[in-house]
Amino acid sequence: MTVNIKKRHMKESIRNASILNACILKPHQWGRLILALGVVLGLLFSVVQPASADGPLVPGYYVVDGKRIPAPTGYVQTNVFMGENQPCGAFLNPTDLFLDPATGNLLVADTGNNRVVVLDNQGKYLYEIGGEKAGLNTPEGVFVNERGEILIADKGNKRVAVFMPDGTLIAEHTKPDSTYLTDIDFNPSKIVVDKRGFLYIVTGSENKLGVLVVDSTERFRGFFGRTRIPFNLGRVIARFLSTDVQKRKMMGVQPAPLGNLFLDSLGFIYAVSPVLKIDQIQRLNSVGTNVFGDIGTRIGAGKLWDKLLGKEGIVFGETEVRWGWNDAMRMSVPQSLLPQFVDLGVDDLGIVTVIDSRNDQIYQYDQSGNLLTVFGGSGMSAGFLQTPISIVAGGGGIIYILDGTRGNIQVFRPTELTRMIHQAAYEYFNGDYDRAAQLWAGISERDTNFPLAHSGLGKALMGKKQFVDAMQQYYYAEDKDGYSAAFGEYRYLWMRARFGWLGAGFIGVVIATGITWNRALSGFRRLIRWLSTLRERAGIYAVPVLLVMTILSWMVSLSVLSFHFRTRRPDEIRLLFESGKLLLPWITWCVSAYGIGEIFFGEGTFRNIVIHSAWALWPLIFLPIPVNLITNVITRDEKSIYNVLWYIIWGLLVIQFLIVVVNVHKFELGQAIPLMGLMLVGMIAIWVLLGLIFALTSEIVRFVSQLALELYVRLY
Repeated sequence: MTVNIKKRHMKESIRNASILNACILKPHQWGRLILALGVVLGLLFSVVQPASADGPLVPGYYVVDGKRIPAPTGYVQTNVFMGENQPCGAFLNPTDLFLDPATGNLLVADTGNNRVVVLDNQGKYLYEIGGEKAGLNTPEGVFVNERGEILIADKGNKRVAVFMPDGTLIAEHTKPDSTYLTDIDFNPSKIVVDKRGFLYIVTGSENKLGVLVVDSTERFRGFFGRTRIPFNLGRVIARFLSTDVQKRKMMGVQPAPLGNLFLDSLGFIYAVSPVLKIDQIQRLNSVGTNVFGDIGTRIGAGKLWDKLLGKEGIVFGETEVRWGWNDAMRMSVPQSLLPQFVDLGVDDLGIVTVIDSRNDQIYQYDQSGNLLTVFGGSGMSAGFLQTPISIVAGGGGIIYILDGTRGNIQVFRPTELTRMIHQAAYEYFNGDYDRAAQLWAGISERDTNFPLAHSGLGKALMGKKQFVDAMQQYYYAEDKDGYSAAFGEYRYLWMRARFGWLGAGFIGVVIATGITWNRALSGFRRLIRWLSTLRERAGIYAVPVLLVMTILSWMVSLSVLSFHFRTRRPDEIRLLFESGKLLLPWITWCVSAYGIGEIFFGEGTFRNIVIHSAWALWPLIFLPIPVNLITNVITRDEKSIYNVLWYIIWGLLVIQFLIVVVNVHKFELGQAIPLMGLMLVGMIAIWVLLGLIFALTSEIVRFVSQLALELYVRLY
């Protein structure tokens, strides 16, 4: 038995040893195994690691109704070009970047080192123009013309120097001889040259920056693209009421300066202004007229009142409210801050990319002025910016951003989705609506929350005269102006197709009204008498019913408001808040009317004031719903009709409360009007008092809570 067990163990040991020997590989077999594993891992890595992920992804967002909506990744950082570890050495306070379209080379105005450095499109140093031979002093701008000559805005030397690529100085442009330039400092900072050889030079002091046009013979041709000072009705009225000194100050108002320029292949000059509140980005034609953006995107386009106030234009960027110290008021006050656009680049599809130096962000717009994306931001991490100062756009949507503080050039390429958006905007702007619709449809499928995709699809459908579908897309995009335009076109076609029936119906309504007019008028009089009787009989018990009816009418009127007239989404409307908007003014009116009436010996009691003031709300009970229903058959261009009707409602409301003052307090009409004004002032005083009480109470609560927290920390 023991022998058999030993034999069995021996057989198992021999078998295991054979298996082990089989698993032990010889040296040449190990090499083959490692090579095979390397191939397999390489294939797996290529599948797991996307080939396009060649740098950090750059997050972005877009803006809808003033709210930031996260957007899919729009750009990928592909490279960073620096002077370190290259023959040129580090850049010092560079201020301008230019992409030579003929060679693809990048030219950097290395201001701190008094030179211009030339890199290839991979960031490799090629050559530089500087040193004693060039004699540059604080160069801030660079441009390459069609002949390959390098023009440098040599600010410290007050000239525009022209060099050959080998560094040979071939020409200099100094201040032109003209009486128009007496008060202009010739300190060139930026420069572009058109096909005629005309130089457009950004020059001047901080407060008098302008763009001078100089021909190749150094003859002054005028100022270009001077932002016009719009007509302002308030300024005209102020002149009649001002002293001579104040009038001279108003006459000294200067047009806003243009900060940087870009010349596209069609000869249009793009410009940015860091101080304007509207039209901060401009596309200037040969005579300096701004033609950037669709007329539909301009605020107050074609409206006389906005023109009189000087408000017509396009507002770019986001308005940010920050609290800052006001020396005059000796307190912190909210301040509205707009972006400061300092440079821009335009790619081969007409996409305009601009630098916001205030927030170190990049804004991107299409040729219609629509915001495509915002990305970047202040930071030292990859994909963020420290002091972006200049930007250029290359082929394929690639953008190069010069960071003045870091002294480097960050390179970004668009993602596939971003490139589709650019292509769709380009096709629509050039009139290929079918192609644009296909692209926008694909974009909306990949990003259903992207409003511009639906808006762009709506525009494309408008071009194809599919107005109902366009309205649906504009609704998804929350584009009220687009929805209104599509609705206007659809309404026109609908009415034209049914013109005969509509005419017959209108005539029928007129005839029926004429026949039943006396009967309807008699019924209306009976209704008025019945309401008068009801007011006497119901007394104070009618007040809560009337207030509830007012609130219900208000809420229903908001719900029947057409989409293109809404100022808020339905989910943003709160019953408690809307009720407070109506009840708080009404309550304070009653208190103020009673108090002012007592001071001036009015006869009304607080009970009578409450009852009559509740019945005075009838315009808000009967009229808001039919008025808001009208928005379902008019466009935004006809908004004046809607506004006039609401003015009538508020006017009737004021008249009703004036009647309350006359009837309850037994005042004459001439006495009641100024007293009603005092009652309104009393309402404001009550609101201010309540605000102060709330502020003091909140401070007391905060103090007590902080004290309790301090005691708790010290004791425990």
